[in-house]
Amino acid sequence: MKMVPSPTLSSAPLIERHQILVCVDLSPFTDVCLFYAISLARVLRSDLTMIHVMQPRHEHEGGANNNALDWEFSRQQARYHLERLEKKAAQALGRPVKVRLEQGHPAERIVEIEKEIRADLTVIGSHGESGVTAWGLGSTVHQVLAVSRSSVFIAHAASESPIAMSPERIIVPLDGSLRTECVLPTATRIARAHRAELILVHVIQEQLPTSVLHTAEDLKLVRQLASHMEISAKTYLEGLRAGLARDGDRVRTVVVQHANQSKAIIEVAKHERANFIVVAAHGANCDGDHSHGCVTEYLLTHSEVPVLMLQDRPEGEMERIDFGEVIAPPLRASYLPELM
Repeated sequence: MKMVPSPTLSSAPLIERHQILVCVDLSPFTDVCLFYAISLARVLRSDLTMIHVMQPRHEHEGGANNNALDWEFSRQQARYHLERLEKKAAQALGRPVKVRLEQGHPAERIVEIEKEIRADLTVIGSHGESGVTAWGLGSTVHQVLAVSRSSVFIAHAASESPIAMSPERIIVPLDGSLRTECVLPTATRIARAHRAELILVHVIQEQLPTSVLHTAEDLKLVRQLASHMEISAKTYLEGLRAGLARDGDRVRTVVVQHANQSKAIIEVAKHERANFIVVAAHGANCDGDHSHGCVTEYLLTHSEVPVLMLQDRPEGEMERIDFGEVIAPPLRASYLPELM
């Protein structure tokens, strides 16, 4: 297998495999998280590294010998747990799996190891050992999302158990930009491996009446524009569908009007009973100061099904882009079509 390096690695030699980092702990959610990581590693032909982060020893001691013993016991317990998971993952993948038992602040160490191994994708559960809370995601996940520059897969604890389950329907939100389209090769590759249906979704922003937009003439123009955009969106998605369907893939399109784009995508996912969502980190209105846009952030934090966010920005180039350029900015989420 030959892979084309990302734009930021153009001077480096070709690499044989992508790298997936999966975060595990002692919680019951780990098996779900590991399942998805193994499944993605199979489909994307990636190497897998497992990481478990413990608190530093000095935070457990507090001057008491019994706390030091407790910490050592916890370390041995974590090591045994990782060995069990390593054997399970290696057997499922048919090749060795790397293991990292680290100390420190979980989010900091995860991002540091992510950079060290040059992970293309980080797989993390929506909640850890503290369990499900009312805040949607665990604190560690929020912190990783805030600073991570790789692609991220969130295995949501609220989703059904994936044991012996293959995805049947995969949602791909598209806003008409190259940025959102760059996930299509990877989404297609996953769908093809599981014989799943791809559902391409475009949301037309619905304009609600306001003190600025309220006259009959204004509202008529808005309705006319929405109608025109709906026709254009259907034509756009149909073009993509036809191209993918030529290769035998099952593809469907959905166009909806909604005042809130993020909520609309989640509503479509629920209505279609999707198994997970594949989304680009940024859309047409890319803000390079952030690792992902507001629509993507909402999906990551509010979706009850797993979300695969593919980072479209070249690593190390998160600054703002001048969209006045004729040439589209480089994207790094795509796999070559012939490798799917």
